Amino acid sequence: MKSILKGVCIGLFIVTILTAGIYILLGFYYMEGFPCFTWINGVYCTGKNVEEVNRELCRKYKYDGISVVDKNGTKLFVSSDDVNYQVDFTDSLNEFLDKKNPFAWGYYFFHNPVASFDPKVSLDTSLLSGKIANWEIFMPDSELDVTLIRSDDGYILENDLEAVPQMEEIIESVYFSMMEREDEVYLYDIEGCYKSHRLNEEQQKVYDLYMKVDALQNCGLSYDVEGENFDVTKGVVADWIVTEDTYEAAASEKASKKEPGKGLFIINGEECSFPEEVTFDNGIALDENGNVILSESKMYSYLKSISMDHGTAYYMDKYRNGESNMIYVKDNSKGDGLLFEIQSEFDDLISSYLHGSFYEDRTVTLEPSDSVIEYDASDLLGKTYIEINMGEQHLYYYVNGELSMDMPIVTGNVNRSRGTPTGIFNVYNKRYHTNLIGVDYVSYVNYWLGVHKGVGIHDATWRSKFGDEIYKRDGSHGCINCPLDSVEKLWEVVEVGTPVLLYY
Repeated sequence: MKSILKGVCIGLFIVTILTAGIYILLGFYYMEGFPCFTWINGVYCTGKNVEEVNRELCRKYKYDGISVVDKNGTKLFVSSDDVNYQVDFTDSLNEFLDKKNPFAWGYYFFHNPVASFDPKVSLDTSLLSGKIANWEIFMPDSELDVTLIRSDDGYILENDLEAVPQMEEIIESVYFSMMEREDEVYLYDIEGCYKSHRLNEEQQKVYDLYMKVDALQNCGLSYDVEGENFDVTKGVVADWIVTEDTYEAAASEKASKKEPGKGLFIINGEECSFPEEVTFDNGIALDENGNVILSESKMYSYLKSISMDHGTAYYMDKYRNGESNMIYVKDNSKGDGLLFEIQSEFDDLISSYLHGSFYEDRTVTLEPSDSVIEYDASDLLGKTYIEINMGEQHLYYYVNGELSMDMPIVTGNVNRSRGTPTGIFNVYNKRYHTNLIGVDYVSYVNYWLGVHKGVGIHDATWRSKFGDEIYKRDGSHGCINCPLDSVEKLWEVVEVGTPVLLYY
C-alpha cells in the first residue's frame, strides 16, 4: 500500500514538473509575440509579432482617398497615393505588448485580451498642397469678375467675387479631413474656405442691373390648362424684356385694338409707350433712368401660345389617339381660335407688374371661353370625316381613322368680316360645273361640296397659291378654296352626309 502511494506521489510530482515546464516554455514562446487569445481591432494576434499584426491592421484599414466638393459642385479626388498617405499601429501595439506579462498566459486563457486602437496617420503636406493648388476652382484675382448672362433659365449672375475659394484654408480642411479618414468633404460647409471680395464701381453696376432684372423674373406665376401646368419661369420672363436684338421691333410697334399689348410697355411699374431715349447695358434696353423695359405684346403672345397649344387641333389629336372623345370648337368667324380665355388673365398679369403684387407663388386656371362649344366626336364625326384647320389653312380627309388625302386651302377673309364659320356640319350636296352667285360676284367652279348654307368646298382656278396667310389679305367670301387637282379627287370619293369639322 505504501509503495502504491509513493508511486502516485512520484507521478503527480512528475506531471506537475512537466506542466510547469510546459507553462514556462509557453511563457517564453509568448515573449516573442502577443499572448494567447489576443484580439486587436478584430484581428487575431496570438503568437504574432508587432510587425505581423501591424501589417494585417494596415491592410484592414486601407484608405482610398477623399472627394473634395466646392460650392458649385465641382469635385476633386485626392487619392492616398497622391499624398503618400500612411497608417501605422506600431507604437500602440508596442505599448500594449509591453504591458502584458507573457508568463500570465494562463490568466489570459480565461480573460482574453481585447483592444482597439486608432492608427497613426501621416501624409505629405507638400504633395497635398500641390494637388489642391492645381484645382480649376482657383482663379487669379485679375480674372475675377461679375458677369450678367442670358441663359435658358433667364438672366443669371456669375459673381466670381461673391465666394472666392481660399487656398490655404481649403488645404488645411482637406488635411484634417484626411487625417480623420473621411471619404468626402463639402468645403461650403466649412467656415473660412470662402470669402467675398468687394465689388468695384463697374462690377457694382452689373450687380445692380441683375437685381432689377431678377425682380421682374421672379413673378411666381403658373397657368393651369386642363390639368397641365405652365410655369412662368425666369426664362419666360426674360423673353419679355426688350434687348438690343429686339429693340427695333419693339420701337416700331403701334397700338392696335386687334392685338392686345401692341405698342405698350411696362417701365418701373408704369404702363407707357416705347421711350424716346434708350441705352443698352449688357444687351438689355434701358430707359433714360436706367429702368428695364417689359413688352406687353410679348406677354400676350406667351398667353396666346398656351391657349393655341390647346386648340381644337390638340383635342382632335387626342380623339384620334383614343384618349378622349370630346373636342372643343370656338364658335366664331374672327379667326383667333382661342378656346381658353386669356384677356382677363393678360389684364391681371399687367396689373401685377404695375402694382408689384408678385409676393408668393400662385396658380391661375385658364377657363374656356363662353363661345366654346363641346362636341362628342365619336358621335358626330365617327372615323370618316373632313377636317379643316383654318389656322393652318389646310384640309385633311380621314377614312376609317386614317389620313387619306390633304391639301392647302384659302378660307374666308377675316379682315373683311367674311370669315368661314366654325363647327361640325355635313356635306349636304355635290355639284359639278356650277356657278356661285353672290351680291357682287359670279364665279364658275368645277367641283362643289356644300357644307353650311352658302359655304362650300370648291376649286378656285383663279388662284395660283394656297395656304400660308393668304386668307387674311385675299381670302374668299367664306368658302373653302382648294387646288383643282386635289379637290377633284376629294369630290369623287366624298359622299353626301360626310361630317365636316371647321375650326381656327
